[in-house]
Amino acid sequence: MKFKAAALQLGPAGPGIAETVSRILPQLDEAAGEGVTLLVLPELALTPYFAASIHDRAHGYAAKAENDEAIAAISEKAKTHGMAIVLPYAELSGNQIYNSMAFIDTKGKNVGTFRKMHIPGFVDPKPNGETTILEKRYFAPGDLGFAVYDTSPLKLGGLICYDRRFPEAYRSLAHNGADIICIGYNTPVMGKSTLASARRASELAMCGGAYSNGTFVIAAGKAGVENGMRYIGGSLIAGPDGMIMKKAKGMGDELVIAEIDMERQASIRDRWAFEVNRRPADYIMTARV
Repeated sequence: MKFKAAALQLGPAGPGIAETVSRILPQLDEAAGEGVTLLVLPELALTPYFAASIHDRAHGYAAKAENDEAIAAISEKAKTHGMAIVLPYAELSGNQIYNSMAFIDTKGKNVGTFRKMHIPGFVDPKPNGETTILEKRYFAPGDLGFAVYDTSPLKLGGLICYDRRFPEAYRSLAHNGADIICIGYNTPVMGKSTLASARRASELAMCGGAYSNGTFVIAAGKAGVENGMRYIGGSLIAGPDGMIMKKAKGMGDELVIAEIDMERQASIRDRWAFEVNRRPADYIMTARV
């Protein structure tokens, strides 16, 4: 089976969910015109990345009514175009906010949710005023594990930003039957990092995850300067051999499209035989006495 997939890179978000969705919907139409049947959006695709500062709007960014309206509009496009869409957003559940990802199938049905498992950063800013990430202040850790969702005909797994730094996350999704791993991220250039070094670290993590599991990776990121922070962009599609097939050229809204060949993936998996030759009983985290 061959098909076209896309990572939809986004520039800085609008001030409200509706404004950002109004930019996303035409991009979905354009992707459909290119024959895309699977599309992945960046982390917190509907809102600014609000976890970089202290403010009182966090629950507003996760407002259920606005999110439901946005998800419904994007789901309608999925149904119209016969396109599976992976949509990360800030999910309000009870009094908790989760950094989440909705899996929408080709009929426009939300078939499952992934909640970011690894929460980076701190609760409070650093005393010296250095810019940092405050996700621990806003987001609860994911409680749904590394589930895989059937969007027919593909089974998709998801990772959100910091999750992509953990090899165990890719292996968990592959072991649970993921055909494709979908990643959304909002990664700023921070501290002594440069744009080049931050992108290199991101690519290394994602291409390594693709290679070590023989799995296509579709990764969409935020790009450009938002609220004074520069985001790396660099959205890409990596093959099951760990090589980058297509990569974003700019620092704004951009479709990154590549052909996915599932027979090629199956051949690579057969050749490396990772699943057959794993030694799970010997993968221990403490030294043997």
